[in-house]
Amino acid sequence: MYPWLTSSFKHLSKRITNAKLHHALLIQGPSGLGKSSFALQLAQLLLCNQKQEDKACGHCQSCLLNSASTHPDLHIIESDKQIGVDQIRDAIKILNGSAHLSGTKVLIIAAAHTMTESSANALLKTLEEPTANTFLLLTTDKPERILATIKSRCEKVALPLPTLDTTLAWINTQYADEIDINLAQLFSARPLALLAELQEEQSFTYEIFSQGIQALLKGETHAMQLASDWQENADKMLKWTQYWARQQSQQQISDAQWQLNQQAIKVVKQLRNPGVNKTLVLTSLLTQLAEAKTA
Repeated sequence: MYPWLTSSFKHLSKRITNAKLHHALLIQGPSGLGKSSFALQLAQLLLCNQKQEDKACGHCQSCLLNSASTHPDLHIIESDKQIGVDQIRDAIKILNGSAHLSGTKVLIIAAAHTMTESSANALLKTLEEPTANTFLLLTTDKPERILATIKSRCEKVALPLPTLDTTLAWINTQYADEIDINLAQLFSARPLALLAELQEEQSFTYEIFSQGIQALLKGETHAMQLASDWQENADKMLKWTQYWARQQSQQQISDAQWQLNQQAIKVVKQLRNPGVNKTLVLTSLLTQLAEAKTA
């Protein structure tokens, strides 16, 4: 278990031991926090036949099947885009059947906010009246997108965010090279996202972004030049621009810096349009960034 999630996991483990765990949990937290691993390990503990406090034993039949990802009573629903109603209905049929091993059945719904309205409605009855020893573990980084009827039937588990020191300590056990502290601060609450960012072979780094912004502020380059150079990495540029605006606001908030952050949010939506001119949109944002710094 990731160190920043250990206390939450132990708390739920005690409730499993005392048979007081709610049958439906909505596990919340930003992407890159470790929600999927948390839910999976909780499911494995629920299914283990010889639990050792907050740990699955690792050698019973259930644990061996879980290790091979073939446990017949553990079902996971996930989708790259949307979770359709047929996926939910198929899972419900399985949950309504008999368990194959210990009597416990677990359904994990990853990124539950991607359920369509029909999917969510199909799940309601199971959330209200689950079969005995059935647990539903829903994970999400966008709880605001989940229907209120779903949220009201689940116990909400907000996972704690790690401190920057905790994130760096863990990253140093996984990554040997030097870490840009500015990049670490950007991902401080999402250690897994930070690790993925560090391990990805990058042509556009936060250091490149930072140096480009400094050159822009000193008048050594132009907004359009940066926009042209960075347009293929627009998503990262926007993310880092929002972070830059937040960092400036921590020192002395201004209307210009607040407007910059709001504009970056708008640009994210604009770039979803396949016909948009990225260079022009990004040029406008970078020009506003320069003005915000001098405001």
